[in-house]
Amino acid sequence: MKRAATLFLLAVCLLFANPLPLKFSGNRSIDDRSLYEAIGLEKPYFFEFWKSEPKADPEKLDLLIPLLENYYKSRGFYHVRVTYRIERGTILVKIEENRPVTIADISYISPLDIGDLIPFRKGERFNAETFVQSKERIKEFYADHRYCNVHLDAKAFIDIENDRAYLVYDVTPNEPCVFGTVSVKTPPKLDEKIVRSLLYFKEGDPYSAELIRRSYREIYANEGVERVIIDDAKHEGNRVLVNVTVSLYPKPIHFSAGAGYSSDEGPNLQMGIKHRNFPNNLKTVGLQTRYSQIRRYVKGSYEMPLSNHNRFSAEIGYDDERFDGYKERSLRANVGLKHLRWPHIFQEGIAVDETTTTESLDPLNFPNGKLNIVSANAAWELDRRDSVLNPTKGYKIAAKAAGSVKSPLSDATYYKLLLSGAYHLPVKSGTLSFRLRQGTIKAKQGHIPPSYRFYAGGMNSNRAFGYRQLGPKNRFGNPVGAFSITEATAEYRFDLPKKFRAVLFTDVTYLGEDSIPDYTRAYIGVGPGIRYMTPIGPIAFDLGFDAENFSRYTLHFHIGELF
Repeated sequence: MKRAATLFLLAVCLLFANPLPLKFSGNRSIDDRSLYEAIGLEKPYFFEFWKSEPKADPEKLDLLIPLLENYYKSRGFYHVRVTYRIERGTILVKIEENRPVTIADISYISPLDIGDLIPFRKGERFNAETFVQSKERIKEFYADHRYCNVHLDAKAFIDIENDRAYLVYDVTPNEPCVFGTVSVKTPPKLDEKIVRSLLYFKEGDPYSAELIRRSYREIYANEGVERVIIDDAKHEGNRVLVNVTVSLYPKPIHFSAGAGYSSDEGPNLQMGIKHRNFPNNLKTVGLQTRYSQIRRYVKGSYEMPLSNHNRFSAEIGYDDERFDGYKERSLRANVGLKHLRWPHIFQEGIAVDETTTTESLDPLNFPNGKLNIVSANAAWELDRRDSVLNPTKGYKIAAKAAGSVKSPLSDATYYKLLLSGAYHLPVKSGTLSFRLRQGTIKAKQGHIPPSYRFYAGGMNSNRAFGYRQLGPKNRFGNPVGAFSITEATAEYRFDLPKKFRAVLFTDVTYLGEDSIPDYTRAYIGVGPGIRYMTPIGPIAFDLGFDAENFSRYTLHFHIGELF
């Protein structure tokens, strides 16, 4: 509070001052940008050429120096000395950091193992802010393991004379907690039973803050929900009383329209309308249309929550898409069930597809005509990433299967399998991310639409090549698709100044004409990427080069990390 008041006073003074440029020297451990921010100034980044260097009023330097000293002390430099002088119209701030306080010993008393939650190691420099954050992490960890009223006595004993810090964490948990009475308050068009079916806890269950977070996520997954409050602050002994309040959007009909650009599909327009509570209990019905250079579709959808974390969905739509070498029109319908069993998601359904292929000059690879395919499909997903839009650690595994048996209703016996996985490993300077995708499709009897095959190349595939441009081609130069695929990606992601991030990537693709890819022929793409972080995910540009011919390259644009 004191530091905030000082910064406010300083800002007011600067409005009426004749400021001079301010520069630091001697700061070996803390960069200039952090020091400017500590005193309420902003240093322009290298690309912000239109901004001037930070300036300060010479008459207010006596306010700045204590701020810098306190900032250094919070980072472990208890013997720091900060002085200044004015020379040739510039304020020169000299910092003598001196020897910092380092961690001499760490001890903890805890029924649960909290070693991995303590972000210090012996010999490291002490940081007061990190120490405070570690206490919050320990409390959250206990709350996830049934202890709702843990007592944490954490102290950092600083030996100034010897520049040593001794950290002690003493955790005394209460009796394991359970959920007590769960009260649910809903608006008129939402049944209390529906909300209770979305919660991951009920009265008498062992208490866990993680179960509350999961419940938040599942309730907010319903588009008609405007706000959710799950209040677990009131306790009766070891019983946690919970009050759940849900409010819906007062205007359930939502209209959307937009224009965009994709490196895969080019310019596109889209429009949609959805009723987010039709007629009640979070059921949704919607209509969406999209138009781009290569694809046009319109589809209607219906979804409703069921008990025990299950959901029913149905969709019907018309799709008109142009591939290199042929054109395809499809009338599709599918119904499905989704089962949320955190962290697993299971799905199964039935899809009906009437596809017509036209404008083909290659009857062998793309035969013209109409095909009717009725397929059963199933999927499983395990997602343990820390973020969907911007993951930095964790993993995701997924499997999809679809198939049909030739009959009066279906023109082919086939199966299609797709396995995928991603892993994110945080390292000191960034994140290492890996992805693997393996797929196969086989028509045992009859014919399947050519679009069912695997097409590679593009921003979600091998970035050295254009969209669906990778692999064998027919005599007209059109990609024919593959019946099996293996794709692997490795990325190194690291932060740049401000909200930017850089990526170095390698994409490897193998394709095959039967159920196993040809592992003697690899398509390798390498290149850099740049990201600008936004609340909806990173805005990304990737430049991929063919490793066999660097004169061949492709620029891709997308929003959000690819995996």
